[in-house]
Order: sequence, then structure tokens, then C-alpha cells
Amino acid sequence: MKLSRRSLIGAGLTGAAASAFGISGIPIIPEHKPKQVKNIIFCVVDGMAMQTLSMADQLHQMIYGKQSYWAWLMEQDFAVNGLEETRSLSSIVTDSSAASSTWGSGRRIWNGQVNVFPDGTKLRTLTSLMSSAGVKCGLVTTTTMTHATPAGFAVNSMRRDDEPGIAEKYIDAGVSILMGGGDKNFSAEKRKDKKDVYTDYQKSGYKIAKSRDEVMGWRGDKLLGIFSDSHLPFTIDRNNDEALRKSVPTLAEMASIAINNLKDSPNGFLLQIEGGKVDHGGHANDVAAMLYDQLAFEDAVKVAVDFALKDGETLVIITSDHATGGPSLNGAGDEYFDSTAGLHSVMGMKATYGVIQNDLGKTPSDKLVQDVIENRLGFQLKSEEAAAITGALSNKYAFGLSEFQRSFSSTLAMVLGNHSKITWTSGNHTSEHVMLTAVGPGNGFAAGLTKNTTLFDIMLAAKGLKHSNPTMSFEDAKMHYEKLKESANADLVASHASPEELALWQ
Repeated sequence: MKLSRRSLIGAGLTGAAASAFGISGIPIIPEHKPKQVKNIIFCVVDGMAMQTLSMADQLHQMIYGKQSYWAWLMEQDFAVNGLEETRSLSSIVTDSSAASSTWGSGRRIWNGQVNVFPDGTKLRTLTSLMSSAGVKCGLVTTTTMTHATPAGFAVNSMRRDDEPGIAEKYIDAGVSILMGGGDKNFSAEKRKDKKDVYTDYQKSGYKIAKSRDEVMGWRGDKLLGIFSDSHLPFTIDRNNDEALRKSVPTLAEMASIAINNLKDSPNGFLLQIEGGKVDHGGHANDVAAMLYDQLAFEDAVKVAVDFALKDGETLVIITSDHATGGPSLNGAGDEYFDSTAGLHSVMGMKATYGVIQNDLGKTPSDKLVQDVIENRLGFQLKSEEAAAITGALSNKYAFGLSEFQRSFSSTLAMVLGNHSKITWTSGNHTSEHVMLTAVGPGNGFAAGLTKNTTLFDIMLAAKGLKHSNPTMSFEDAKMHYEKLKESANADLVASHASPEELALWQ
């Protein structure tokens, strides 16, 4: 018998959950009836293109002789796989705040805003609804704690880059455990308004932790763990720096800490785990940064799935918010032999582009460029390749005719592609569908193609809850957005950290 997508959803979301999702009367074979969902773990890798997943698996096989965890997981009978579409209210190409807000509110959101429409209408968030039902909530990330993806589950903000403002909102957003970076958004010494946000959290019962040692083995009710001034370091940089390894926990460690401190909640828990630096690697066209953070994310996924398989009442959702950069390993050389060697070269890379740029300074010689690249990445550049990189540091781009290749990182990536055989379409987000995998009771919804907005309904339904936020058409949203730009509140219009993301919605 061929199972339809609707029958799969019905078979997974049983009882009150199925009723809340608007499905009833679907027969379920008793001996296969799944348990109700007590806990939900939502694992999101920011900016993962399908090619990223593929290359990470291929690299993992080169290093360890076996599949990467997510590739292995997709082959297991207990996992259901499909695709998720990613568009926002304002564009086919989404940004992270709009993408996460679709999961956090069930509505498409204008790029750059968080669970709010351009007219200021605030939508009820997922953590607000869950915590009101007694479900404990947690957010862990490798970005700033106040970045777009964690914020999209929990808060309302007219602009995603108002991170100091977002820092103050989690206390009332129903989130018990928060771990990530972003000390600059909480510390009185670093905030422009000099407000000590940490004190507000302490008064609300949160333990404040700022190092790996402070959270390893911790048990308690509320935690705010902030482990860097801004985003957490890339995995490849952390792996090559003893001080960072001692002070900054891995995403897998943060996931384990969060689960251990949420799992005893009588009404279950909701936990978002974000591998946010994959997106940053994609924006920079930095393959080593991207792939090693992808594998670190998959380590965290394993923590979540291992818990779910043992627990039996936990639904794990694994997906991405969008793809970034358009990375591809290209066919090269006779019979494409050079392609394998190109990916293999990633194993010899010891630093990200940020470290390399610091090594080079502002006006390096071509010889210094050659030396730094060989030392950090293992490639011997030709003189003309080094000259292209030197020129990019002075805003003279060898590929300047393309609006997508006018940066130091894109120039460096283009040159390195001659050696790694890995190239990029841009430093921007892209429009393709992303991978969706689900494990645990109710996982049948993941089959086929899923709209990003429906994951909000699916998660609520899994807990026997239902909520419908207001809607807004693109035409109305655009009208309000234009008014917002023209009004005295123009400063509320979102502006992104990177020019690449800004270009997506302006």
C-alpha cells in the first residue's frame, strides 16, 4: 500500500496531537501505535546547502573511514527524510530571522524582522506557547545568544540586529536555558546604554556562566551561559587553539548540558540546537570553516538522537533555515581525479579566513601571501594568484565585474578553488530547498516537501496545542514596510551584519 503524506502525518501525530493538527479518523495499527511526544529537540544548521551536507560526509569518510552522522542517520529505518522549502514573506530567498520566525510563529516574516509584521503586529511565539503549557524551553547556539535563529523561536523584534534589545527579552519569553556567545549584548561595560543585563537574569533566578568549566556537569533550573564576546569561534580555530578548547564548550557539550537539565520537566521540554557558524563559513566562502562546523553540528545531533532513542518520547527535527554560498566540489583533472584530491586538501587546512587576514595585515607583499597560505592552508600559490589576493585587500578585485565577487573572502575563495576544486556562487543566501530529517514519535510529517511555516503547527500539535497567529499578505507588508522606512521610525528598519544579507531584502 502506498502511504500518502497525509496518512504519514496522521499515523505520527496521535490522539490529542492529531486532533490539534486537524486530523482525525485515521486508523492506526495498535501494535505500531507510537508514543505521545513529551519532548521536542529542534536541530537547525544555519546556512547548510545540500552540497555542504554531501562534502561533510565525503570529508568525514576520508578522515574516519565512515559516513558522517547525518548521512548515516538518513539511512536508518527509524528516521524519516524529506525536504523543506525556505522562502520568507519578502523574498524567495530568506534571511535567518524570517526563516526561524516561520518556525517560531507559523507565519512568513519580512526578512530582517523577528516574529513581527512591518506594521508592528507582534505574533505569539513558540516558546511563549510552550512555556505557558508547562513545557520547559532551551536555546543553545554557536552564534551570539541574541542572533536571528535563537531569537526566532522566542521573541519579537522589529529588527534582527537589535541584539542588545533582544538580550533583555528572553527572561519574559519562557526560556529557561540559554547558551551561546554575545557578552557584548549583556555586559554593562560593553552595551551603549551601560545596562547590566546579567543582573536582571540573576534576579530572575538564572545562573550566569562564562566558561566551559562553569557549565560542565552543572545541574539546575535556569542558566545563561555566554562564552565569548561575540559569536563562538569556528570549530577549526577552536581545534587549533588550546585556550579556546579549555574556555569554550562545543555545541555537542552544550546540547548535552541542556538536555540533562531539561529532561526531568514533568510536561516535557522544547530545545533548539543551532549550528550557526556553518552559515558564517558559507558567507565567507570558507570551506574549512563551513565543513568542520557542519561536522560539529552533527556531533550535537547525535547527542539529541541518542537521547531520543533511549527516551522513546522525544521528537527530533533536523533541518536548515536556508542554504548559503552555493558551494560545490567540481569535476577537475583527467577522469576527475583532481576532485578527490581537492576535497582531501581540506584536511590540511589549519585556520579560517579571519585568521589568515589577521596574519596578512592590510598591505602584505605577494611573498607574505604565499607564505601565509602555505602555512595555514597547505597550498603553494602562483605569483598571479597571490597578487589577486593582495589586490583584494586594497579593494581591487580580479573578479570585480561580478556583483557577487567583490570582497576579500570571495577573491581568496576563487583563488583557492584552483587548488581545492571547490567554488562558490556568491557570499549570499540561496533559494534551494533544504534537508529535513525527523526521528521519534510523530516523525512521519517529514516525508516529502514541507513548508517551513507548518513546522510551528507540527510542534504545537505534537504537544496537543494549537494556535493561529494573524496573517499578512506580501502587498500589505510591503506597503507598511515602505511607510516604516519613510517615517520617523526609520531606525527600526532592519539592517544586517553582512552586506551580502542586506542585499537580499533592501
